[in-house]
Amino acid sequence: MDSVLRDIEREKSKMQADVANLFRHHEKLQNYVRQYIEQTTVEWAKLVTSHPGALLLVVEMTRVVDENGSTYGESEPIRFTIKHLASGEMWDQLLHPTHSCEVRGAEYHGLAMADLREKPRISQAWPEIVEALAGHHVIIFGADYVRQALRTVYQTHLLDDAFCLHNKCKEYYGEFYELSLEKVLAYQGIDKKREELRDSRDRLLMLAQVLNNIAAGMTKKQSQEPEILDTDDLDSHPF
Repeated sequence: MDSVLRDIEREKSKMQADVANLFRHHEKLQNYVRQYIEQTTVEWAKLVTSHPGALLLVVEMTRVVDENGSTYGESEPIRFTIKHLASGEMWDQLLHPTHSCEVRGAEYHGLAMADLREKPRISQAWPEIVEALAGHHVIIFGADYVRQALRTVYQTHLLDDAFCLHNKCKEYYGEFYELSLEKVLAYQGIDKKREELRDSRDRLLMLAQVLNNIAAGMTKKQSQEPEILDTDDLDSHPF
């Protein structure tokens, strides 16, 4: 019986050692993946900030409101603003709503129907929009939302290949929920509130700064340099 108990204890100790080794292995792999994501995002940001064909796009939206004042959750574009990252050149186009009888969301974009009443609808401005965007590497903070809203009024694949800066920031900072633009700016030491960036041109300047900071390797933890892991130094797999 004593020998059986010793054998059980020996196997138990072996299993505990294997579990501890597994946790160490997982932690090192996790840190390696984290560093790999950061490094590849920095390289991507370096590329787009210097590429002559890369641009940032902000598309302002309004909820679609019918003649009775009701809204059903759909949105449509009311402004396209572009900033070329290499040259700094800007292009701006205000749009009269196609479907909506009112303009909602002024707390985000600062626009009212009076600002848009004499502006073209998207169907009229579409050739100029295509000319401004086609053939460029387009970067949008919230690309999926913009693509969905654009298709509310215009069936197009123009933005299908646009990069989502919001998703890049989520990966870079390792936060996949509730990562707002204001929070990204705070991580980079930029003291700007979202309400200060209602004008899309001001927001583009901040988004360009976000990209430049990522290209420079700025993270939210500046107190110490991250340890560079050697993948050959990982513990041998316990299985």
